[in-house]
Amino acid sequence: MDEDFLLFCEELWGSWLKGSLDLPRFAHTAFDLNAAPEPYISFGAGAKPLVALTTNPGATMPHQRRAKVQAGRGPLSAADKYAIAAGKLGPFYEEKLAGSPAGRRIAALRTLSSLLGYKGVLQVEACPFHSPSLPGKTALLQRIREDKDGLLGAYAKHLKVFLRRQPVVIVSAAQSRVSLEPGMQLSPWHKWNAEIAGLVLKRAKFVRLVAKGSKMTCAALVSFEEEIPKAMVLMMGGTHLPGKEGLCVLAEALRPASAHDG
Repeated sequence: MDEDFLLFCEELWGSWLKGSLDLPRFAHTAFDLNAAPEPYISFGAGAKPLVALTTNPGATMPHQRRAKVQAGRGPLSAADKYAIAAGKLGPFYEEKLAGSPAGRRIAALRTLSSLLGYKGVLQVEACPFHSPSLPGKTALLQRIREDKDGLLGAYAKHLKVFLRRQPVVIVSAAQSRVSLEPGMQLSPWHKWNAEIAGLVLKRAKFVRLVAKGSKMTCAALVSFEEEIPKAMVLMMGGTHLPGKEGLCVLAEALRPASAHDG
């Protein structure tokens, strides 16, 4: 895997531990900077994992607070490099979040990885900082672009390079007002996520995954870049993945033509 992103994450982790993060002013109100950044988490990720791109780490949990991390009371410890912390966080969340929407998403990603023959899941965040929700994503995207020479811009740049050679599934929510259909309008945030992941929307295939009556409630956009699969899963109502039947359809769509020929 590309080492630059991983090294950048170590620098980010070290800066947070020292309280020396260099962030624009808006970040201090948009994010909980008392919570440890979580740029990526390993769910049994091996040498060739499925990579899941999600929005950001979400609301702060007690073990993520600076005092707990500094004391080493939990899966996060100031004594560890971030690569070690990421490996501890995976099994911790699989147990802690079991049965919750987030836990079911992790389990679904694990299933999809297994169906595709990858080793575990590496979950990476489009933004590494915590917030209970991330409203106004278009405005946030503009802020990230304005910070192109700062920490947020550098993080996005390193992440994009890292994802270029990885099989990526973007897990994203979709508006529920209309059925998901080919050629539907995507938000600037969706388009930016696709760009970061290396998913080329203009040649992406629309894959139907879940229908409720005549309404398509979950679909995916799939492309292959040098036979590397890229997908954006759009689910009405939240950042979820379909059940086993939908996952099997998605897995089939993510297999390159050479795999079908074999």
